[in-house]
Amino acid sequence: MTDLEHVLDLLPNYAFYFIDVSSPNFHGCIDYDSKAIYLNENDNDYVQLMTALHEYGHADDIPADYSNKKRYKTLLAEKQANMTATRLMNDLFQQTNNSLENSI
Repeated sequence: MTDLEHVLDLLPNYAFYFIDVSSPNFHGCIDYDSKAIYLNENDNDYVQLMTALHEYGHADDIPADYSNKKRYKTLLAEKQANMTATRLMNDLFQQTNNSLENSI
């Protein structure tokens, strides 16, 4: 099972879709209404993994318009999602490292 598949298992109520977006600034988004998370298929595996974790951080948010990057609520929501993604990434690789050490 890949690291990204582990993340997909964290959110069984959400469907993940890979979409082709040519913009280097778009990595992914969450659609609360349809319970879908979209990831840019043009990104490398690491960026897709971090984006999936970031969107996972938004999954429990109250749906809101976060398109205005200067709004305080948007900044807080983005910071929280980034903190969640970083924590989960550390947890994921800590488990991977522990299982590798135990198999030796």
